[in-house]
Amino acid sequence: MVRRLSNYRHHSGRGAAFTLIETSLAMAIVGLGVVAAMSLFAACTSGNRSSAQMSTAMMLCTNIQEAMGGLSFADPGSGYRNFGAEANETDVAVYDDVDDFDRRSFNPPIDSLRQPIPELGQYTQVVSVWPIYPNKLSVNSNESTPELPKTGLPPNCTAPYTGAVRVRVRILYAARAGDVPTEVFQHSWVRLDN
Repeated sequence: MVRRLSNYRHHSGRGAAFTLIETSLAMAIVGLGVVAAMSLFAACTSGNRSSAQMSTAMMLCTNIQEAMGGLSFADPGSGYRNFGAEANETDVAVYDDVDDFDRRSFNPPIDSLRQPIPELGQYTQVVSVWPIYPNKLSVNSNESTPELPKTGLPPNCTAPYTGAVRVRVRILYAARAGDVPTEVFQHSWVRLDN
């Protein structure tokens, strides 16, 4: 008689189920998979929100650039003597030269036709304009230490008007009213006189 040795246990119908340790281990593995999937979903959602915020910020910068599109450097009333908005130019709709946008903030932001966009009220456009030398475009890129003065010029002096200005638009974002706005995007460009 030949006996076969087998490593297999013969189970009857009773005892063929998972043990408590096997069940716990399976639950831990499935739980880790669910947590990993949720973390991945959260990361993708956050990345999507950041890219949507960046796209909106870029559009808001472009709106300022297009709003300045047809404007010259000389004010129709005062010529080149005044840098910035004149006393009677308190509304963006009446800005008639490029430097009127200097040191202006728009909340809600404006579109390219200078109309407010109330749906984007959590964004703020902050605009800076300063004169630069056209032959030193990359040198004078810091608005806090400009090479040319904006104000304090004698009458009929055209010194700061070299035919070029640098425009910088910063986009700030505050998720809720009362939050401190944080800068999400910044763009600058050189604008030459028409």
